[in-house]
Amino acid sequence: MDLSKFENQVFFTTLRITIPSSDGKSSSIGTGFLFNMPLRQEGMVGHFLVSNKHVFGDPHRTIILNFHKLKNGVDEPDLGQVLPIVIQNFSEHYYSHPDDKIDLACINVSAFAGPSHGVYSKHLHCEFTEEIDLTKLLPGTEVSFVGYPDNRFDTAHNLPILRKGYLATLPSVDFNGLKQVLIDAQVFPGSSGSPVFVVVAGKYRLLGVVTQTMIKNAELTTMPVEYSLGVKQTIGLGIVLKTELVMQLLQVAKDGLSNRVDSSTATQP
Repeated sequence: MDLSKFENQVFFTTLRITIPSSDGKSSSIGTGFLFNMPLRQEGMVGHFLVSNKHVFGDPHRTIILNFHKLKNGVDEPDLGQVLPIVIQNFSEHYYSHPDDKIDLACINVSAFAGPSHGVYSKHLHCEFTEEIDLTKLLPGTEVSFVGYPDNRFDTAHNLPILRKGYLATLPSVDFNGLKQVLIDAQVFPGSSGSPVFVVVAGKYRLLGVVTQTMIKNAELTTMPVEYSLGVKQTIGLGIVLKTELVMQLLQVAKDGLSNRVDSSTATQP
């Protein structure tokens, strides 16, 4: 496997997020992706797991992050060896988008992820969010997204599934008046939090994050895609929150973590 190629790396940028129910008899799942954000302090970087607010839910509950184990002696994943990180209360590590209506949040996983913790992962960074001229991005352009639809994934190797679709609305126009775009793709439960990519000038760029799927009903309805649909049918359309909203969230996380680092430094003897 050539891990220098983004097409392969992207399978290690996402995590399957598992949240047990309060009675421990069931669990909900969703997708999150890893993003490196430089802090104010020179040379310091925050490692954040980005997903939807509705995936994380109450930050005071238990959450399980299913990482890949690092292979001994080499910077490669030990495929099939899952390293589940159980966090009983992640409220101290949690940051939400400042607008309550924006379904985005992230967790600072700096204390849990990285080679020093026996974890193998790849992170997106600011290059993937360089501004896209949405007026030059045409409807029908192919997009790809990575996640765990309907909790389906390569269980033998702990690898997500990559799917493709197309831009279904004018990306320069905010769908339904919100900072979002519609994609024609099979978006299922478990895909919440999936990063959506588009190729611009030969480079992969983050278009946004999956938040909802449209379902067949008497009228056009959307619902979060971390829950079971039961008898409801998806109609092959997904709502994607635009990258500018992701960067607003990460700026909040960056400032919050930088302030904590400053506070920690100030109290050291």
